[in-house]
Amino acid sequence: MKILGEILRKFPKVDLHCHIDGSIRVETIFDIMKGKTDLPCDNPKDLAKYVHVSSDCRSLTDFLSKFEFFYPYLKDPAVMERITYELAEDAAKENIRYFEARFAPCLQKSGQYSQEDILKGVLRGAERATSHFGVKVGVILCVYRGTALEEWEETVSLAERYFGKGVVGIDLAGDESKYSARPFKQIFGRARSRGIHITVHAGEAWNWNSVREAVDLLHAERIGHGIKISENDVFFERIKQLQKPLEICVTSNVHTGAVRSYDEHPLREFYRRGIRTTINTDDRGVSNIDLTHEWRIAQEKCGLELEDVLDMNMNSCEAAFLPPGEKTALKEEIQKETRGLMSEIEKNKK
Repeated sequence: MKILGEILRKFPKVDLHCHIDGSIRVETIFDIMKGKTDLPCDNPKDLAKYVHVSSDCRSLTDFLSKFEFFYPYLKDPAVMERITYELAEDAAKENIRYFEARFAPCLQKSGQYSQEDILKGVLRGAERATSHFGVKVGVILCVYRGTALEEWEETVSLAERYFGKGVVGIDLAGDESKYSARPFKQIFGRARSRGIHITVHAGEAWNWNSVREAVDLLHAERIGHGIKISENDVFFERIKQLQKPLEICVTSNVHTGAVRSYDEHPLREFYRRGIRTTINTDDRGVSNIDLTHEWRIAQEKCGLELEDVLDMNMNSCEAAFLPPGEKTALKEEIQKETRGLMSEIEKNKK
């Protein structure tokens, strides 16, 4: 069964791979830049072309250039609090019940504000949003490839202090094609020994070896993207046997050129062959999408059925960095509401 209509927005959802800084509203960018620089236009509508990639974008360089436009204006706890709050509000509008929002505090800090100052702003935004909209937010801190060891240590120390207080895990982000995961083995081992959950960006901009490093060196519980695992059949089978969840971001993969087109995206193949796939947004603001859009794309462009998408949503529940009791409650809540919506769809078909 394929469902592409508005009812898709009503299904309860989980998003595990969502970047706060890539999910900013155009109106918010206009507000925070206004008066601080000469803007190329005088209204948010015209500003959109400087923030959103075009639908035919197929270049990582073009994709990242959108961040360069507004990124310097994110180095403020109040701005990050606002973005996080608004992201959760947008998520709630499409019935996302839980999502994990990630960012690299080392990239948002400044001479005026520390990594911790920025994190506190994000946590305030998440807490207010949960209170107002009912959507639960787990924060993931990104250690960033290509930055200094001191920055890694500060980020992991923050994760240790705030784990269970809004922070749910750490991530390794940045250019995997230039920076191996090997130097991060010790510090990620430290986080793991303290029970902090680990996900790693791998197998997106580089080859399957990046995923191997994430699994073997950093003991990643999940892989961000991971689409290059099909390059090595033996390793593909190993990921399948390990049941290592992949955080798949279809539109983002197309926009950055990680895959050439929606038709060539391996989501369907991975799912059919037994890989634990999940569907996520990545940078919903820059790509100008939401999770409902990605559910539609999975059916319309990737050859999957609604039942497959719903199954992957349960994979997301299973892979969430939540305590066991909260995870069970989330799964039961989503299963119950999903059954109700499926019954409604069946009833309307008769």
